[in-house]
Amino acid sequence: MNSVLGLGGSGHDWSSCATDGRRMVAVDEERLIRSKYGLGADLLAGVSRQVVLDQIGVPADKVEHVVACELVPRTFYYSFRNRVVVINHHLAHAYSAFGASGFTRAAVLVTDNSGSLVLGSKTGNGPREVETISGFVADDTGIRLVHRVSGQHIVDADSESAFYQPGETDNSLGAFYRAASIAAGLAYTGPKTRFPVSEDGKTMGLAPYGDNRFLDEVSELVDLQPDGEVRISVGKAAHVFQRMVSSGSFEDKAALAFAAQDVLERALVHCAQALHERTGLTDLCIAGGVGLNSVANYRILKETPFERIFVVPAAGDNGISLGCAYYGLHQLAGVPMAELPTLNDAYLGPEYPEWQVDEAIERTGFTVRRPDDLPAEVAALLARRKIVGWFDGRSEFGPRALGHRSILTAPFPGEMRDHLNNNVKFREWFRPYAPMIPEERYQEYFDLAQPSPYMLIVADVTRPDAIPAATHVDGTARLQTVAKSANPKIHALLGEFEALTGVPVVLNTSFNVAGQPIVETPRDAVDAFGAMPLDHLVLGDRLLSRA
Repeated sequence: MNSVLGLGGSGHDWSSCATDGRRMVAVDEERLIRSKYGLGADLLAGVSRQVVLDQIGVPADKVEHVVACELVPRTFYYSFRNRVVVINHHLAHAYSAFGASGFTRAAVLVTDNSGSLVLGSKTGNGPREVETISGFVADDTGIRLVHRVSGQHIVDADSESAFYQPGETDNSLGAFYRAASIAAGLAYTGPKTRFPVSEDGKTMGLAPYGDNRFLDEVSELVDLQPDGEVRISVGKAAHVFQRMVSSGSFEDKAALAFAAQDVLERALVHCAQALHERTGLTDLCIAGGVGLNSVANYRILKETPFERIFVVPAAGDNGISLGCAYYGLHQLAGVPMAELPTLNDAYLGPEYPEWQVDEAIERTGFTVRRPDDLPAEVAALLARRKIVGWFDGRSEFGPRALGHRSILTAPFPGEMRDHLNNNVKFREWFRPYAPMIPEERYQEYFDLAQPSPYMLIVADVTRPDAIPAATHVDGTARLQTVAKSANPKIHALLGEFEALTGVPVVLNTSFNVAGQPIVETPRDAVDAFGAMPLDHLVLGDRLLSRA
């Protein structure tokens, strides 16, 4: 057995992935310790490390290979310090995407805030540069770097770690977009934060509400040069962004989001085009935190010669653990690239036994039934505009709820979105929701040339009148295509919902209380159901209702 433990994270988003060469288990630290982004985690204890090793049945002292990247703090792998292999950050991202993709040969584009040090001192003394954009070629022989953009990294003066915490990184599209998010006030600053964690998905959702008043000035901040080179002074950009939104008005913040989003999209198309010209390949894998920008992914697919793109579901730094696990299998255990366990779905979380479900629901006072046809019964509830929490099987790895830790409701009427934002999720009014559709039907409702199983491509909606609550203000949606083989229960539910309503689409959002990570365990799900104004809860094969 080839047992490998991969460890991920940088300044936050700690995660662990364990594999025996066949089965892979991966989970974020935040899901287990119930602290957003894993902030305040005891990395020496490393709850996720123990959980994933327990799942594959290998004790910590018996695991054959341990791999981390250079941005994972040593405290996370201290107990393995004599046998851990530490690899380059962007290489780990590249392994996560190509290993999961199932492609035989592909270009890989990694774009994030900052990666491994490529020039200078890790102690923080003197100038230092870190990788910001990397292009690779991946095939059955391995993964090779073909192009790199780097930038000088100036660490925040009050950072608790000079090497691992974010600062201003020049020539970084991730740092550029992060600066816009922070200026617009779209960042997490909870009690355990030492620095703001930008919530860039909110910026992406805000952008369609803005106008182009700042577009020319923001465009001048990003210099797109030949051969995929990018030049940005992020310090200058941050100051410009703060000035733009000094009024505090929603209109100015939305205009900044619009400009930053447009410039980011054009820059990523520029980088992808140059990577295609270097490689001549038509399959593209995407990783790094910027890969979560699903609007930009759509433009890459539409505007470059790449015919297929694969975005790994955990594209951010939590996905580093997955990449490290793939690296360990291939480089250390000798597993050929073609034999790596690719992802057929994103359900990599731990399995929870029936006794934990029983323990979670006892003495709750909820009515509990086991319907003969659960998908049909839930479809009928959704058709009556009920809101249902859905907990089933292993959790999704990555930030998107994909039908195992979801809240489901009808994608109509349009007011359903406002009700969810204001009364259920308690989040910003401008944020959109995602539609789920059977994989074989998506082209009837969306202008998209390939499936989107991980909700990482935004596409134009061709029938917005049918799904108004799941259509954003600009006529797009971040859809999830559901294959019957990946999630037979949800696939069946969508069919039953269509039989009742004529629409094979259900609105899907993450199952969590505001300010909390997505639920992980049966107990989390029951507690969240008790705290949220949901009508029903599916817990495996059981349907819970309020007495």
